[in-house]
Amino acid sequence: MRELTYIKSAVRRRLDEFGGAVKVSPPSLSRNKQLIFLCGANSAPGTPSPRREALKKYIQGISGDYSVIYAESVFNELIKVGHLKNALDLEHEISDIADKIIIVLESESAFCELGAFAHQALRKKLIVINDSQFREGQSFINTGPLAAMAEVKSPTLWYPMSNIRSKVDGIGAVFFELKEALSVKPRKSTLKTDFSELNTDKSSLYFIHDLVLFAGAISYKELVQILVTLFGDKRYDLLHRLLGILRAAGLITNYMVEKNWIYRTVGRTPFLSYASDTNALMSTFRSTLIKSYPGRFSLG
Repeated sequence: MRELTYIKSAVRRRLDEFGGAVKVSPPSLSRNKQLIFLCGANSAPGTPSPRREALKKYIQGISGDYSVIYAESVFNELIKVGHLKNALDLEHEISDIADKIIIVLESESAFCELGAFAHQALRKKLIVINDSQFREGQSFINTGPLAAMAEVKSPTLWYPMSNIRSKVDGIGAVFFELKEALSVKPRKSTLKTDFSELNTDKSSLYFIHDLVLFAGAISYKELVQILVTLFGDKRYDLLHRLLGILRAAGLITNYMVEKNWIYRTVGRTPFLSYASDTNALMSTFRSTLIKSYPGRFSLG
């Protein structure tokens, strides 16, 4: 089977048109999603604590515009597709993309995360949830990271936290304050105009989502072929992590077909608005893939 993007293919012709339009008239933002990075303890390996589960359920119930991400979910996605990444760099990449970072101070690892994310570049995104018994103490946590957060009006939410991590405690006591904190919209980031380089930002995340949407049911290798067709032969190492974040955020799904992981979007609306005819691009991809790989669409 020839590559989807071979020089005389219908897909290649549409991609050349699309790529030319992206370079001449960069996409604009069509819709947005608030990505919230939720950090804290695990109740078992790879299983978020009941507090974090309760917080995720509550946050995503506030608005369909909120999507909560666990670092563990992204890490597990990368392991699943055979692309390992150290947790420290991965968490920094997620935090760069996230609109808000919530840290529940319920474990030693959560204190490490607070130290990692409380620096000047990220502290405006932070919301920390802590045990009220430590509110008046003069610990380094209070006089260091939490004080630095207060200087930029990033909130710390307090409640009587249980020592038992395996059960939901009174975490609901912070829900009202949390809703208020989330309603403070982050400063609007500028949509970048050059998509030839993938970065840890919302622009690249949305662009990859839209490519998956236009393709319909696409493998990682084919996504790389698309990027090479659009922007030239270079390394696209960040693609795996962006796909992992999209998967963890519930914006795409993946499944195995003939020993290949196939990606599809959950929704049917792009995040960016393009000057070219993306409906024609989608139609060409669909007809080509249905003809060559009909099984991808019956399983997704």
